Amino acid sequence: MKRLCCLLFGLLGPVQALTPSLDAPGIVTHGPRTVREVALTFDADMTPGMEGELRRGQVGSFYNAGVVQALESTHTPATFFLTGMWAQVYPQQARALARHPGFEIENHSFDHPGFSQPCYGLKAVARSDKAADIERAQAAIREATGANPRYFRFPGGCASESDVHLAEAQGLQVIHWDVVGGDVNQPDPARIVRQVLDRVQPGSIVVLHVSGGHAPATGLALPAIISGLKARGYSFVTVRELLGPPATAHR
Repeated sequence: MKRLCCLLFGLLGPVQALTPSLDAPGIVTHGPRTVREVALTFDADMTPGMEGELRRGQVGSFYNAGVVQALESTHTPATFFLTGMWAQVYPQQARALARHPGFEIENHSFDHPGFSQPCYGLKAVARSDKAADIERAQAAIREATGANPRYFRFPGGCASESDVHLAEAQGLQVIHWDVVGGDVNQPDPARIVRQVLDRVQPGSIVVLHVSGGHAPATGLALPAIISGLKARGYSFVTVRELLGPPATAHR
């Protein structure tokens, strides 16, 4: 049930009113609009409910290997925002992502709670526990991968200004997106392709997922997304490459 909240990435309209702003002060949503560069980012979500589905055999995997295969076969750099729980469940895959020269690893909380409520059905986290969740994720990701994230993405994009300050106090810059891939629970790769190609601008940060369970269409959509954007003159970079020094980042 918790995972269904993430349908927000494929929905528009009234459901948007259920969540706080995606761009509270301090949140970066895109890079410079002056260069035709795009950062493809992939969230690796994991909640206690998702972990339970795995244990019960209701889902075969929350790691979509097709995403990584599509990126590698096209030599496309990418940024992965891992939850700490996902890194613990899939340490071998997390380590392989971190060792890949074209990928970067960042922080997506420990177990994907909604820091600011309401947040599409995501569980709430007490204010007194928020900083600990971010720190616990940082430690879990570092232990699994050896990487030291410097960016943080709030689950569901739900964050208040005070939440942003908590992440910044731990030395993390908050990164969201300006293009929603709409891939969660979406079985049709063509719809994912259209949603991305219709919305990308110079400097865009695209949010997709590597934690596809029931509908792993993202890997099937990626070759068309990559070729379509290349045909329009775009090149691909990691978030760190897109933003450069902090002064060049844009909200």
